[in-house]
Amino acid sequence: MARVTGNSLLRGLSGTLGNITIRQVGKETIVSAAEGPKKAPPSEKQLIQRQRMHLARCYSEILKQDPALKALYATGITDRLKNARLVAISDFMNSPEVLGADLSAYRGRPGDGIRLYATDDFAVVGVEARLYSAADQLLTQGPAVLQPDGCWLFRLPPAGLPQSATRLDVVASDRPGNHTLRQFPL
Repeated sequence: MARVTGNSLLRGLSGTLGNITIRQVGKETIVSAAEGPKKAPPSEKQLIQRQRMHLARCYSEILKQDPALKALYATGITDRLKNARLVAISDFMNSPEVLGADLSAYRGRPGDGIRLYATDDFAVVGVEARLYSAADQLLTQGPAVLQPDGCWLFRLPPAGLPQSATRLDVVASDRPGNHTLRQFPL
């Protein structure tokens, strides 16, 4: 693959000429070897990836109807992601990551706080915490609140827990609706 700059002959040209493909990406002209015909049918993994990419492109189409969302995604433009649509596609394709949980202040008492850490390539829009008993029974759940330092804080309910919790599940979500679950033993 070669990037062509300053060549007025190729400026604006795109397509395949013999065994060379010319594409326009942003303000750049890309010249690469033409792909030959595919001989093997796509694998299951390729079909799944194609479906995800199709859904990501459909998600990016909402930017046409929502100028506020387009402006939000425009804040993520980089050298690699050159417009809001590409930022939205990247956000759709990349799920958030739960980095950890700070359990140092947790004693199982009413109002105890658990600090949760999550990240995403664009933005985490919500974090939920769930506490389970040894018998895998849900004891309490609720949203964590974003703190000024970027962590998320989950507080136990004022009534406390009916029994001691043995597991914490943390679910982080991003704007396109991707969710990531991570479990922590207590």
